Amino acid sequence: MMNRVLSPICLMIALSTAAPTRAATLVENGQAKAAIVIPAGQESAAAQELQHYLEKASGASLAILPEHKLAELPAESGRVFVGPCRAADSIVDLQQLQLEGFVIKTVGNDLFIVGRDETDAGLPVDGTLYGVCEFLERFVGVRWLMAGPVGEVVPTRATIKLAEIHVCQEPLLWQRRIRNSKAGGHTDRIEAILKEWNVPLDQWRTTFSREQTEPWFCHQRLGGRVKLSYGHSYGGWWNRYHETHPEIFALQPDGTRVNTPERERLCVSNPTLWDLVAQDRIRQLRADPNLTAASISPNDGGANKFCCCERCRAWDSRQAQEVYRNNPGIEQGPDIPLTDRYFRFYNEVARRVKQELPDRYLGCYAYSLYRTPPVALDHLEDNLIVGYVGFSSYVDDQVRTSNREEWLQSSKLAKQLFLRPNLLWGPLGLPVNYVHKLGEDMRFLADHGMRATDYDGGIGNWGTQGLNYYVLARLLWDPYQEVEPIVDDYCRAAYGPGADAMKDYYQRLEQLTDEIAAQPRLDPARRGTDVNLLTDCFTESALAELERCVEQAVSAVGSTDPAAAERVRMVETGLEYARRTRDLLAAAAAVRDGKSDRARFEKVRAETLAFYQTLALSWAVSIDHNYSYVRRGLGLKPNPR
Repeated sequence: MMNRVLSPICLMIALSTAAPTRAATLVENGQAKAAIVIPAGQESAAAQELQHYLEKASGASLAILPEHKLAELPAESGRVFVGPCRAADSIVDLQQLQLEGFVIKTVGNDLFIVGRDETDAGLPVDGTLYGVCEFLERFVGVRWLMAGPVGEVVPTRATIKLAEIHVCQEPLLWQRRIRNSKAGGHTDRIEAILKEWNVPLDQWRTTFSREQTEPWFCHQRLGGRVKLSYGHSYGGWWNRYHETHPEIFALQPDGTRVNTPERERLCVSNPTLWDLVAQDRIRQLRADPNLTAASISPNDGGANKFCCCERCRAWDSRQAQEVYRNNPGIEQGPDIPLTDRYFRFYNEVARRVKQELPDRYLGCYAYSLYRTPPVALDHLEDNLIVGYVGFSSYVDDQVRTSNREEWLQSSKLAKQLFLRPNLLWGPLGLPVNYVHKLGEDMRFLADHGMRATDYDGGIGNWGTQGLNYYVLARLLWDPYQEVEPIVDDYCRAAYGPGADAMKDYYQRLEQLTDEIAAQPRLDPARRGTDVNLLTDCFTESALAELERCVEQAVSAVGSTDPAAAERVRMVETGLEYARRTRDLLAAAAAVRDGKSDRARFEKVRAETLAFYQTLALSWAVSIDHNYSYVRRGLGLKPNPR
């Protein structure tokens, strides 16, 4: 079943000899001393990227020419072979290299940057481009710290001369995804907020366009060598099947099987459904040779209830049966685990698909009421790729501990797991730092079956959570990296002379984040309007301590590095956002608790929204996304106790 594309075992090697036998010179005193060579008849985004950044660093523009025109180069010219040129055949054995892997190697005065760029089925991947990114980072000093105009660091180097090099890297994970949510998704909600604040929508779209945001994700190698489908997958099934197969839809509390499109729920214990789903997914997989996994995940949300029929309920765990006995009329709820019924359904469909397509996969979520590990099953079919929707909070240690336990149990049943957190949406866009816990969890997850990730959502809180984004991206490429060197490198590259002060800032912020997480039930997603219990942790004394670090960084940077100064100001803006948001939510809570009146709240609200409006085009705080969560805590009716 497991093939080279999906192999969980891969190589991460970086070798560089200390004593060169001969230097490869690309640029000397601002003059190009080499040319970039690409395979004949091909375009090369990797070569263009290399050319762009070498010129940005040195002022020298290296020519790009196809391999069949090598004879046009002067005899003394160095050559940088980018991609699978014929000259690389004797240097790199691509068939022994994992997809997305690459080799960087000098041979005399030549440099080779060669990666695996296509699957056997023809799916393009970015091995050579990732090799170029590694070369630019390691040997030119380029850093892509964040999206936006100040995210890039390119040191000036008039001469670029290389010692003898041999670097080989292959990523562990099949897919390393962080969603670029700033450039897509939830636009209707954002448009409403921007209209309320009189912010031109076209200006917002231009500022945060995919052209502006996507390069960071690419440079961090957030790609993959598989094409996976695993999302909610039965939209339109009511219109498609309700006349011919009404029995496959979930029995509702009113005794009918009538469902409302597009969030249909199904009767997963029905054998007719298993056959219909299997046949549909077999057709889908056969129609797309590049599709590694087709989704069989249930739809999420909507007005339809989970199936109440006796057969589905009989599949549920003993815990669920006990709930049913105590309350026979219950429809669904947070205390009823439905995992056993859903994973039995997954197994039934998987067995049918495997008979026809033994080398293909099915993606399925462990989510919502079916997230906890099944109780009665002793295995999951090996052609299932299970997406665990957890690890979405680092401001609640109880949630993290529970997630680790659930993942560990799931890893004993499933051959391959992928992680699908909603981590980057929260908490309210506040300044938090959880990089060391993130490092611990990445190693734990990789040790216990993690094959891919899909983090939601990269919404762009670069001034409050940018370090988390950066460390996460680095760990997805290599989950076994130590965190501290990544943090040190980030602070040095981002803040220059202010690095020490900002390192102190992040250490203090991490301590505050850990203190918040140690308190029970502080995850705002679980507490309705009581989100102020989280923001109240950002006390004046805590914020003042963080602001002192930022002030020291401002002083250290001075006017020596405008880009570093701007990055420090982004953090400063994030702290002001935390203070204003804390005060706004506290004002609403005071009204709910009968300690203040509406007039006082409205005054604070007007002042805060005016501040929020100034952030609408900010790279520091993604207020358009954050505000949709903040306003959930602005209700003024007393909380039920």
